[in-house]
Amino acid sequence: MAPLSAAVLLGALAAGASAADPAVDPAKLRASHATIAKTSIPLYELVDQSDQGMQWSMRNTADVGEALEAASRAIATLYARHPSAVADAYGNGTMTNIEDTMKLFGGGDLERGCISHQFRTFDAASARLAGSSLTVKKVRIGTILQHNAVVIFPTGKDWKQSGIVLDAWLKQKADLARSVYTFKDWVSFGDRPRLLKDDE
Repeated sequence: MAPLSAAVLLGALAAGASAADPAVDPAKLRASHATIAKTSIPLYELVDQSDQGMQWSMRNTADVGEALEAASRAIATLYARHPSAVADAYGNGTMTNIEDTMKLFGGGDLERGCISHQFRTFDAASARLAGSSLTVKKVRIGTILQHNAVVIFPTGKDWKQSGIVLDAWLKQKADLARSVYTFKDWVSFGDRPRLLKDDE
């Protein structure tokens, strides 16, 4: 399938915008589209208005860019403060958890674990999304072995259908191409997905 042109994508976004939405700043929209292009989620998938689509509006796509960039910077700072040769070599959260567990005996604190990632990502994204058209929540999957990340979705929409998940822990990379997933792709390796309270 050929990629959709920018005009077609903008038309789809406009179709998803409600009359109640205030005007979207074109510069903010362009900057956010450039950020979305850094992820592995195609813009056309976000703005798909079909019953099974993610149904993001023009306002939603404009609002998400700064939050994604802020989350990526927060994780880059975490990695700079807590470097890991294992993470660099394997790019794998499970391998890095083994290293972190060994560091506990030397005074470490699971700095490269999923909960550490979740807190930093949530704090960075929620600061940028306050008062926006999007909701940001902590999310957990699993029963015995639990995993934690952050989900962003259009306020009032079904987070399982419309959500994008920020989870740099999986590949131990701060870049957006390796840390942002659609909810349906992310949840495929776990069970019992549930939202957490902000203070959990």
